[in-house]
Amino acid sequence: MFHRLRSLLVGILLGCTVAFAGCDKDFDPKCPEGYYPGIVVTEGQYTVPFERMYNLTGSFFHAEWYIQPTTNYGEDNTVGATRRGVLDGYGFDEKLVRVFKDDAEAMIGYMNQTPLRFPNPSGGRVSTYHSYLEELRLISICEGNATLVHMFTSYCADDVVNSCDAWGRFRRTLLNAVIVGEGAQEFKGTCPGPLPK
Repeated sequence: MFHRLRSLLVGILLGCTVAFAGCDKDFDPKCPEGYYPGIVVTEGQYTVPFERMYNLTGSFFHAEWYIQPTTNYGEDNTVGATRRGVLDGYGFDEKLVRVFKDDAEAMIGYMNQTPLRFPNPSGGRVSTYHSYLEELRLISICEGNATLVHMFTSYCADDVVNSCDAWGRFRRTLLNAVIVGEGAQEFKGTCPGPLPK
């Protein structure tokens, strides 16, 4: 387990570097005046088998779990593909910059370089994100019967505290909706058992 987690960490760091270096975008961006850098990490272990979780969340174009339906350009899960849509009345334009899938791991990395206005789910002020880079990584755990979900976001926003809170709450709410919809649960540490097949 330790070696798998260490590999995950190394993979995330290397994957992020490779993913965004090819787009002339640093993973630690320099924000323009009036915007401040931020990072949000959302992670959980869920009793949803890896392949099922991938089918639910692994498509760049069919991401209804995450956002409203989008207008898509290019080929799904292919670097360079773009999706455009509206989130709570505010538009966004995301480009896929990295994608990977094998029997035990999947990842998509995407970026937005047009300002996005984003409401806080808890009712706080609307934040403006100048740009963001996000990575969704799925790792098979518990002999394929559960999944570690890791979302990493690096952004430039106009409000340090509210922007972090809004992004984190939104991501957690989305993941919880997927888990509840599957009749599954989040867990920490040791794999629960017996797990449904």
